[in-house]
Amino acid sequence: MSRRASIFDRLALKERVAINKQMKSLGALSTEFRQIDKMREKLEEMARDQTHSDGVQNAGSLRAAAQLNFQIRVQLDTASNRSEHLAEELRNIRQRIAQSDRRREKSTNKADALRAKAQNDRDTKREDDEASRRRNQPR
Repeated sequence: MSRRASIFDRLALKERVAINKQMKSLGALSTEFRQIDKMREKLEEMARDQTHSDGVQNAGSLRAAAQLNFQIRVQLDTASNRSEHLAEELRNIRQRIAQSDRRREKSTNKADALRAKAQNDRDTKREDDEASRRRNQPR
């Protein structure tokens, strides 16, 4: 194996290791994104369920309901922001994985091309040597 082909094989292996690491982080972020999304959906449901009853209410119950509604809205905003941030991170990781995969593919193709060229050169040299031996043989 030529030295240059070996270098490109190592580059391809390095990219494969990077892709594996990125895939692990992608899985972790996907899991977190799903959990945040479920929590956001539950908070939205809780916010929709916070309706005022038509009965007589005192100031304390109205204040408690308003405070609960405010806390739900704050948590909903936090969950929505986190969900948006995670979606952006997931997109970036997928993009980096695609770039790493393209670099790995390019390195692999270059190593294969170098090996094929080296094999072709060896075959040509062998054919030339055989042809010169045949010419030099006495008849």
